[in-house]
Amino acid sequence: MELSEAEKKRIARDERTRRNRRGRNNPSAVPAKLTRTSAFAPRRVGLIDRGIERIFHVPGHSVVVVKGGELGTQHRDMIYALFRLKEKITSYKMRNPDAPANGTTFGVPSHIEIVESVVSWRDLLRTMGKTEHVNNLMTAKNAMEDLRQVVMTIYEGDPDEVMRRLENGRLPPGRGQITGVIDSVEWDGVNLDSRVKVRWGRGVMTAIRTRHLVSLNAEVQFALRSDYAKTFWPFIDSNPSHAYVDETILASLAARDLYGPNESNGTRSQFRRDTKSAFEDMVRAGGLKKFRIDLLGQGRLKMRRYFYEHALPRAADRPQLELKLDLDLQPASEASDGQAAA
Repeated sequence: MELSEAEKKRIARDERTRRNRRGRNNPSAVPAKLTRTSAFAPRRVGLIDRGIERIFHVPGHSVVVVKGGELGTQHRDMIYALFRLKEKITSYKMRNPDAPANGTTFGVPSHIEIVESVVSWRDLLRTMGKTEHVNNLMTAKNAMEDLRQVVMTIYEGDPDEVMRRLENGRLPPGRGQITGVIDSVEWDGVNLDSRVKVRWGRGVMTAIRTRHLVSLNAEVQFALRSDYAKTFWPFIDSNPSHAYVDETILASLAARDLYGPNESNGTRSQFRRDTKSAFEDMVRAGGLKKFRIDLLGQGRLKMRRYFYEHALPRAADRPQLELKLDLDLQPASEASDGQAAA
């Protein structure tokens, strides 16, 4: 029996997945849209005022419009911790409270799909490598509150073309979505073993349903000390076939234009020191085996290119070893094609 085109693509995708898997210890199955975005600042304090709107663009990879404030390192870690606890994620349908009781109205479904993570405060703190103490419980609660307040506008299509349209005050063509990362959070109490129920927003729910997920080495993520390293590592680890990254992309991941009007020789030099320290941190945490810095160009526009080698080889490089993940993950190279990040 001849396979359909969709079945052929799925088989090819699964094969690429097996080739790109690394020998990770309990990886985090994260929506691809949450690994290559600059919507998470490489810092924990001094985030942008909640009342403004900002566009975050990583050329060639993502663009997302965020309202309600800038997110930081602690918010990224919270999301990755919840997705590392993948056995705690459930999906079900419930009656739509906006639908009439005697049937359906055009455009209003009778039922809606729900994706939830049901964990304990202890689960979260332990997964993130935090001390299991009530003070850290409050920090976790505050991070969830911030995530709940932020609204993202996601545009499908080529990220750079979307950015050009937005800069010209035009609405990008094609599909789009306004969503929150988290729809709601409920908890039974403030003890470490109290139950916490996190209901994910539609954008995350869609990524789970369509399997647009990537395998992220969360053990490395939570072992990193540098906020810049926590910003760069998801991008590096979710691009399994890449061997280098330019500093202009790294700057974009930190929501900076390295040669823009807001940067000086001093701030560029500091960024480069921070970036070098971040790569050293990724080596220390066991994510990278080694790295080197090459200089490209001349004069003021001389650019750094960071070549690196993963500490864990891909399964494609070790054909004798068969790796198994709990989730059938889509390779990073496929998961983000033609999509904006969120």
